[in-house]
Amino acid sequence: MFHSPFRLMFFLLLSLLPARAGAPKRSEHSPAALSSANRAPRQPQDSSPTSVPVFVSDFELFAVGGTARPRRSGAPAPKKPTATSSSKDAPPPVLEETEAPAEQARQLMDLFSDTLLESLQKAGYRAVRRAASGGSSGAGKGVALRGVFAEPDDLNRIRRAILGSRAPGGKFLLYVGSFNLSRPDQPLYLLAPVQSADSRYGPVITPNAYVPMVKYEVPKNPTEEDVRKVCDDMVRNLTALLSANPAAFAQ
Repeated sequence: MFHSPFRLMFFLLLSLLPARAGAPKRSEHSPAALSSANRAPRQPQDSSPTSVPVFVSDFELFAVGGTARPRRSGAPAPKKPTATSSSKDAPPPVLEETEAPAEQARQLMDLFSDTLLESLQKAGYRAVRRAASGGSSGAGKGVALRGVFAEPDDLNRIRRAILGSRAPGGKFLLYVGSFNLSRPDQPLYLLAPVQSADSRYGPVITPNAYVPMVKYEVPKNPTEEDVRKVCDDMVRNLTALLSANPAAFAQ
């Protein structure tokens, strides 16, 4: 039986069609394909604690006879006493009794700032020192470390410490707060509404409960090792804070 030419051509055309009908193949240059190409995996941002810039302010310490002179820009840290052969097993205190209280306060503030910077940089942080104890927040990225030396009075109220005032206690309470620079500025402490004059102490204060803060006990005439232990612990506490809040200080 012969087939007509038209029927034969019809079957040939059918054989050339795809075996399975479906959606047309998407062009590599189509909008959908370009959209998929643009969704390439992004490189994760560095959210490690040490990626957050740290700014160290001098911890507030007042002294009898007025405040200490400001440290000159670029001035080296004061030389620390060295141990003698008779006392090599007991590290010497950093303050000398012959110095005026204001000079002792300046020396102690410098020692804490320099040692804390060294501990932070050793741990991998980008840390710099600020000239003043305060600073405006809400204008950048990073964390500012600010502190104040205090001590309890006879009624166990927290007062700002005054070096050389002959207060009976042998230790300071050092309150150190971590301030987020991307948020509005907050005080380190507030003055209590009710005050009572006492020449041995500064005003009664209340540390800011809304700021991450750590309290340390520090001898009034510490050794260099005492200061280093406190500063190393500050770095550990800061690392724990930043690890628990990886995005808060990176904004």
